[in-house]
Amino acid sequence: MLGFCINKSLIYSLILLAIFGGVVSCGGQKDGFVSTVPPSPPSALSFEKVDQGLLVTWRSVPGALKYTLFWGPEKNEYRKFAETSSPAVIIKGIHNGVLNFFAATSATAHAESQFSHEVPFIYDTDPSNAPSHMQTALNLVANGHLREALLHVGAAIELDSKNPEYYRERAKLREQLGLRNDARKDLAIAEKLYMKKRISFKETQTTPPENN
Repeated sequence: MLGFCINKSLIYSLILLAIFGGVVSCGGQKDGFVSTVPPSPPSALSFEKVDQGLLVTWRSVPGALKYTLFWGPEKNEYRKFAETSSPAVIIKGIHNGVLNFFAATSATAHAESQFSHEVPFIYDTDPSNAPSHMQTALNLVANGHLREALLHVGAAIELDSKNPEYYRERAKLREQLGLRNDARKDLAIAEKLYMKKRISFKETQTTPPENN
């Protein structure tokens, strides 16, 4: 009797293992079992300003049927979201100059992934706001918030890409953050822009006035 009990317990264990293995190993429904294993979270969130608003894209996740993009002005605290069946969504109505933090999830019919890595981004389409972003960056640097300052300098450069001082400020920040290769690139861009300004100034000074 004891041997029968042991064998019976083993049989039940094997059945449970088979069921559990079927549930966790398949990507969808297989042999009557439905997967509840969540898919991988999205990765590589990127941003592009388009006529309709802000285009946010990410890498597609195998097996995902839908995605949800979350965002808000505080880290890890999201106030808005948008659902989509493709790895891209256009957000409308974002206020200019506001720093938002974005994260996304992917989902199958029965499970949702964890949040992706959080990515900050400043949406702004008004070139006149560039000096304001620089001032905000300087204030953040004074308080030791270098990474947030870097975001505002980047926003200023997007709005006024021909200002060499902005690149020099970003180079300083990147140097402080250990991003030396990027800092050298910014300095090279700044030098080219300064050179263009000097050439333009000389041409203006040497051009004789037109005779009326």
